[in-house]
Parts: sequence; C-alpha cells; structure tokens
Amino acid sequence: MAWNGWEKRSAYLLVQCDWKAGEKVWSRAKNWRDTIGAWMLTGNWSVMVWVDARSWEDLYAKACELRSIPGVTATSTHFVYKGMTNGKWWWEQPAGAWLWVRSPHLNGEMKNVSKWKWADSVTSIPGDWDYLVWAGGKSWDDVWKNIAEANSEGWVTSTMVPLRTWWNKSWKKDWWAKSEKKEWATTAW
Repeated sequence: MAWNGWEKRSAYLLVQCDWKAGEKVWSRAKNWRDTIGAWMLTGNWSVMVWVDARSWEDLYAKACELRSIPGVTATSTHFVYKGMTNGKWWWEQPAGAWLWVRSPHLNGEMKNVSKWKWADSVTSIPGDWDYLVWAGGKSWDDVWKNIAEANSEGWVTSTMVPLRTWWNKSWKKDWWAKSEKKEWATTAW
C-alpha cells in the first residue's frame, strides 16, 4: 500500500438517526463538494460520510449541519491520522463493507493491516478502534472470508454493511496525490 495524501486531512463523519433522517443526511452529504463517499449502514451508525476535511472547524460545521436535521440523535467525527490505499478504486469492487479493526497487540500494526490484499484502504483513526478498513471483494463470500481470516488471526472487528453506497467518482482525477504534489504522496509503506 502507498500513502496517498490523506494523512491528517480527511475525516469520517458518523450519524445516528431514524430512517427518514438517514435519507436526508445521505442526500445532503452527497451534495457537499468535498464529500468522497456516503453510506447508509447497518449497525450502531445509520450513515457514514467521508470528507476532505481541511480543518476541525470545517468538520464541526458539517456535523452541526447534520445534527440540525430532525431525527438525527448523535454524530461522531474521526480525523484520519494516516491513510493508505492499495491503488484500487473502492467502487470497482463488486462487494465491500466498512470494517472497524482493533489490533490484538498493545500497539497498532499498520504494516500488517496494509498487507491485506483485500483491504482497498486502511486508515488509522483516533477513538475506540485502531483502524477503519474498506474490505472489498469480488463477491460477498470473499468479503466475509477475508473478515473471518482477520478475526481468526486475533484482530477484533466490527462490520458496517452498506445498504446504500455513493462514491464521488470525481476523486479518481482529484485524488490528493494527483492534485497536490507532496513528498509523502508517493512513498511506499
């Protein structure tokens, strides 16, 4: 995997809400110019939005905007400390799910997680979990097999299955590593 310019720059915004509010949150987030993707999910969080967060204030304003929607009960924000991708575009996988991952050891092991060929991206995030991973596959059976393998190796995981998915495919041409020449944008892990 390679660093791709989203270190300390992008963030995930999670929203708890009822179904009607979830539709509004999902639609509103898709209209933000800096949204990379938006998902309606299974699990504790109803919607997750991945944004190009240029500042804490920008992310806070987005959370406040979503919190003002009737039916939204909670938000949680997670800035990416480090982010890597295997070079595949997430939307090119026929199946995929978001996976919270916690290391079986005291220190996180980003080097080990980044070797998972099925992990289209790995982000190190502060909070209850060590990483947020997009687990892609050719089929749902592939996705489940890969998650089961991680669990059998001692990793603790929680899977968020997308019920609705939207990727801002303009990021294929606007990805940070392509649009901003940074020394670390092409450094291999």
